[in-house]
Amino acid sequence: MARKIISLSIAISFAVLMVTGILSYFQAYSRTTATIHTVFGFLFTLGALFHLRNNFKSIKMYGNSRLLSIMLLAGVAFFLSAYFQKVPFKNMMDFGARLKAGEAKMINFSQYEIIEVNTENDTRLTVDLLRGEHYWHPQIAIWTEDTAGNYLQTLFVTQATAKGLFFGGRNKENFKEFDTEKDANGEYRRVDALPVWSHKRGVQYEDGMYIPTVDDPLPDGISGATLSGNFHLSTSSDYTSKFNVRVEINVAFDDNEYYSEFDFPDDDVFHSGTGQLGQPSIVFETSVDMNDNKDYYLMELIGHGHHSGQKGELYSDLSTLTTALEIVERIVIGVK
Repeated sequence: MARKIISLSIAISFAVLMVTGILSYFQAYSRTTATIHTVFGFLFTLGALFHLRNNFKSIKMYGNSRLLSIMLLAGVAFFLSAYFQKVPFKNMMDFGARLKAGEAKMINFSQYEIIEVNTENDTRLTVDLLRGEHYWHPQIAIWTEDTAGNYLQTLFVTQATAKGLFFGGRNKENFKEFDTEKDANGEYRRVDALPVWSHKRGVQYEDGMYIPTVDDPLPDGISGATLSGNFHLSTSSDYTSKFNVRVEINVAFDDNEYYSEFDFPDDDVFHSGTGQLGQPSIVFETSVDMNDNKDYYLMELIGHGHHSGQKGELYSDLSTLTTALEIVERIVIGVK
């Protein structure tokens, strides 16, 4: 029975790997396809190990034959040719890349929001964001820092944060029933939305907070409406050597077991300062060197902000975040 289970598992895993491999070759990257391919790759490997154990004696006999040497040499030749991108493997991958590139162009036209802000400086930058499963009307700030981590300039920030235009009335007392109360509205600022950016910017307002107010908003040239999906942002910087680009993102109402109405009971800002309980912001970063001849940089998730925005520290421990880790699929910075 065990042998039958192992053989069937290997056969099923092989079939799934074959299908997902073909899809990965002909279609643009899909997280779902990649996940299925990886999971069944592990299952196939596990089944193969059990198969080797059950047939060790026979395989050992094959090891004394000339055929094994020939197969090993062929495997090494295929591996090295693929690794060093030799013909015909290079041609095969180039063909697949061309197919995906054509599909990617269609996606850019049909599913990306195109934005241009502050494009008059010498260093032209693009920010290409592909949304994740839990991307939902986020607040976003994009800014640059020098290599020592000092703030340089804000490239873009969503308008609700830039203008202090949030509205709502959800707080610790009415958390349970707020959604049924249509008239429980009031103006407020989400001071917890983008704390890393706001503290780096270093402008403190009369109430001690660092988020812009309605009376003292950021200029229109670096702000824009909330981005509801994938977007391609064109902007620019006046720094022409080495600098870092950071992106901070926060989604409201994404509370979990670590960030809920029951957590941080002594933190009044978390519970009533914004009315929108949830997980803290997440921060991405990449380092740009204008002399390395690279056109694109993939951003990396490096940490999260303070849960109620009262500090500007970056926290590298992501273990308490859940859906916040699925807000973004990837962010690519383009440089020219």
